[in-house]
Amino acid sequence: MNKKYLLFFVILLIITLTGNGQKINYSGYGIETKDSHIPQGLKVGDKAPDFTGYDQKGKQVTMKNLLEKGPVVLFFYRGKWCPVCSRYLNSYQDSLHFITNQGVNFVAITPESIENVEQTVKVHNITFTVIYDCQEKIMKDYDVMFTVTKEYQDKILSSLSTDIAQNNGRDAARLPVPATYIINKEGIIVALQFDTDYNNRASVKWILQNLGKVF
Repeated sequence: MNKKYLLFFVILLIITLTGNGQKINYSGYGIETKDSHIPQGLKVGDKAPDFTGYDQKGKQVTMKNLLEKGPVVLFFYRGKWCPVCSRYLNSYQDSLHFITNQGVNFVAITPESIENVEQTVKVHNITFTVIYDCQEKIMKDYDVMFTVTKEYQDKILSSLSTDIAQNNGRDAARLPVPATYIINKEGIIVALQFDTDYNNRASVKWILQNLGKVF
């Protein structure tokens, strides 16, 4: 057999046996895998599920009403206790005008309690819409929600003095993968960023680069 073809088949065999690379370390990111759903996120081309929620001002917000005003950038964050969330929230707020000047709605979804939403908004001087997912339905519908492992809960309690379930006003700790969906006026997802590694999120640059897909 030609050496070039032999090398090709060896590489193909290695990729097949390793599953196209390393396996995702779900537990390392706090995602419970035993008898628990592992979120995969919606896909480009999917219809964005409608939802009803309340923002930091107590105003009812629906996806339907948002889309009547224009396209939507919808992203999920974990809570005020999360340093990575805080960094991105600050970045988004600082660059908000670049996004909204294009006629796009910028909306955050979080599982943390309304009291903690109010604190987050105050600390970061947030002016965009933040919705408390009080029934955890939005996270479920967008397939970003997961049950947090006991080990990760203990880690956050020890390092950040936060009980995740208590921060969310719940009896169990559940969080979203901090995904971002860009949705056109027809309600179709045209771009997404989804990574179970909570350190990897949609940058302002990525959002601006993909906004053209909604028009």
